[in-house]
Amino acid sequence: MLSAEKIQANWDRYISVIGTCFSKERTDILLPFLDKYKERMMMMPASSKNWHHSAFAGGYTDHVLRVFDCANKLYETWIAMGGDVSTYTVEEMKFAALFHDLGKMGQQEGEYYQPNDSQWHMDKLGQMYKFNTDIPAMKVPERSLFILQEIGCKVTQNEFITIKIHDGLYDESNKFYFMSGQKETRLRTHLPLLMHQADHMAAQIEFELWNNSANPSSKPANATKGDKTLRAAKKIKVENNPKLASATLDVIDSFFKD
Repeated sequence: MLSAEKIQANWDRYISVIGTCFSKERTDILLPFLDKYKERMMMMPASSKNWHHSAFAGGYTDHVLRVFDCANKLYETWIAMGGDVSTYTVEEMKFAALFHDLGKMGQQEGEYYQPNDSQWHMDKLGQMYKFNTDIPAMKVPERSLFILQEIGCKVTQNEFITIKIHDGLYDESNKFYFMSGQKETRLRTHLPLLMHQADHMAAQIEFELWNNSANPSSKPANATKGDKTLRAAKKIKVENNPKLASATLDVIDSFFKD
């Protein structure tokens, strides 16, 4: 969870970065659009499940800024390791980082994430938000690109491909780009790889932050498979499962006897 102050600070930084990173032609389109949907975008999450990443108010902006920061660090790493950064511009990298998940806002006339009204789904599945089924189904990267063209914000070819395939091989339709069988169809730039790495890094960090805050002492840092099995076995109670045969309990107990 983020404080109201942190949500506001993130939004202020987000707008400031956009205002200084891109051309006036772009900011004249982007800034009024973002101001129009300020309340929704400031408060919307980055995912629906609390164990995924940043499924809380303000999570979207927090996530996008983390991806932006990760991308800048990874850009330096690619240079240090001999990567060819002449195939794209820094503006293209920053634009893809800041707008790769724009589709998570939904349509202009309908938000993507809605607070879950099912306590069971929140308690049992960690599903803090539900998807708005009143708007057309569309993959987030494709909706991001749709919104950008809808508001008249032009994107370069590098930006288009990077936003479209930033989920990497988590989306099987991206195999064409990431698993080319011939040199002619290989990616001409590593920018989509950099962005996928930045997004994956940010999401993993956000999961770890959530996991550490949600379970500060629930398990040892170096828990083994045996530890996990033992904890699971201790949770078995006959009163919670009256159909569990005593013979089965004896077998389970035998695994944990000295």
